[in-house]
Amino acid sequence: MNTSPWPILADAFCDFRRTWPQLVLTDLMARVVAVIIITPAVGLLGKLFLWRTATGVVTDEAIVSFLVHPFGMAALVVMAAVSLGVLFAETGQLMVIGFGAVEDRRVTWLDALFYSYRRAAALVHLAGAAVVRLLLISVPFLAAIGGIYWLLVRTYDINYYLTRKPPGFIAAVIVAGLLLAVFALIVASKIAAWLLALPMVLFEGKGGPQALKTSAQSIGAHRRKLTLWLLCWLAATALLSAAVTTVVSWLGGLMVSHDGSNITVLLIGLSVVIIVAGLANLAVSVFTTVLFPLLVVRLYRSMAGPGELKPEIAAPSSLGDQASFRTPGKIVFATSIAAAAIAVVGVFLLADEPDWEDPTQIIAHRGGAAVAPENTMAAFRRGIADGADWLELDVQEDADGTVVVEHDRDFMRAAGAKLEVWQATKEDLAEIDIGSSFAPEFSDQRVPTLREVLELAKGKSGVFIELKYYGHDVSLEQKVVDLVEETGMIDHIVIMSLNYDGVRKTAALRPDWTYGLLNAVAIGDLTRLEVNFLALTASATTVPMIRRSHRRGMKIHAWTIDDPVQMWVMMSRGVDGIITDKVELANHVKDLRAEVTPVGRFIIWIAAEVGLLRGMEASSSEEDA
Repeated sequence: MNTSPWPILADAFCDFRRTWPQLVLTDLMARVVAVIIITPAVGLLGKLFLWRTATGVVTDEAIVSFLVHPFGMAALVVMAAVSLGVLFAETGQLMVIGFGAVEDRRVTWLDALFYSYRRAAALVHLAGAAVVRLLLISVPFLAAIGGIYWLLVRTYDINYYLTRKPPGFIAAVIVAGLLLAVFALIVASKIAAWLLALPMVLFEGKGGPQALKTSAQSIGAHRRKLTLWLLCWLAATALLSAAVTTVVSWLGGLMVSHDGSNITVLLIGLSVVIIVAGLANLAVSVFTTVLFPLLVVRLYRSMAGPGELKPEIAAPSSLGDQASFRTPGKIVFATSIAAAAIAVVGVFLLADEPDWEDPTQIIAHRGGAAVAPENTMAAFRRGIADGADWLELDVQEDADGTVVVEHDRDFMRAAGAKLEVWQATKEDLAEIDIGSSFAPEFSDQRVPTLREVLELAKGKSGVFIELKYYGHDVSLEQKVVDLVEETGMIDHIVIMSLNYDGVRKTAALRPDWTYGLLNAVAIGDLTRLEVNFLALTASATTVPMIRRSHRRGMKIHAWTIDDPVQMWVMMSRGVDGIITDKVELANHVKDLRAEVTPVGRFIIWIAAEVGLLRGMEASSSEEDA
């Protein structure tokens, strides 16, 4: 029984050399099937599990309670099992071709596709068994990390710990990091023990739990070596990707002119580098994706017995010594590729008519927290001076029931004061210095009221009012409504919150106002909620999400975007607003875009999306921007 990686790796390379055209076609078609069929099907399954919720969506604050409920836990297991089962089906196709290579059988991509998906139920069963076992392993670690949080980082607002990093927080991070490292090693060891389970399902017809058990028995004493083997493979894959990225960046530095005055040379250079980067990353992705299944098949034949293709889908001695470029199902292949290409192009170009006037509005995050203490009058004045279209702020009630502007539930981060906002009186707030921690010249800054900010912004800027709920509000929504009306700012404010129920409570008071949901993580389709806009993280603000929202009459604002390259990307994607700490920089990016043609914007956008502009950004100072 040979478990040495080098002979197995050499055999896998040989299999790759003889079968690579079919492997590449299989990998490409697996991605096409995932885009056209699998992804929508998984999305539909998710909707079925969310029908019991009031909105069909579970947002930030409700996700934990949803998942700890038996129904939510069942939904998690089923969704994870189906998603992992699809991955197993895609990997299984490559294994079938590799298995054929071991037996000198020419297995085509079409044969492999049918062979794998005929076993879809068994693959989902295998995935479900693996998911349940991994979840059970994670329970004690999650409980331990929860206990660490409860003991060490629960006393004050989480933002205080993340910003100030007191000793208790550092200790919590170290202990949690060690626990996660141990958990990762245990998971890697489990996966190493289960490496042969997928080929056992494909070539021996075993059920999911049986395959996991038999694989672990076959691996036996070699488990530690294979765990190390697996970790080395992951590290090698990461290093290869990093090496390609480094080479492409170096090439970009040679070919891309940094002289902004010659935009034509810049765009030509970017176009060439984009093409090279795309081909290089595709090659690395395909290579690393298809080689690993071949390694597992060789390992399986070395350790667990021969198995067989059932039914026999290729004749022995039909492979040959050289790779064959004969492609069956050309019509199916060409049609699928064309459909995927049309779908991708449609998302970018056909779903909406491009608007080259850059309607993106600039929203000063907490007034512009990069240039003045957040949520202070100094910050709001600076945001207005820097040309913000809107000021964004956070409101909650103090001990007197006054609506004040403060993000955290206490003043530890802002002033080192061990006082909750809802316990602070007017006299307390007059004494708390929330500016000196930013810079000594802001020592006169105190916690403003919402009324003060609305009066400052009147006639100068709109205001995004975020409702903060820490369980101590009395009538926050009504008080905010009253203040907006009393200051004459009805047409110049919007209301948003992480708490969807709070948004709907305010909307019930004034249905004609503009409302939005602030969200970081969600399960379900956010565009089906009854709001006028969504404020999402950069990772969630994708082109499909923006297009879908716009079709339903919703605006999309991205937060918190402080990087000039990311600002360009968000504007190119078509966001309606950018929430940023750096208002002046955001406006400068808009001005730069006005000087570039639509084609030029598109090229720079793609270059930014794939990371080719990072070197250019690093070569300039913030003052230059």
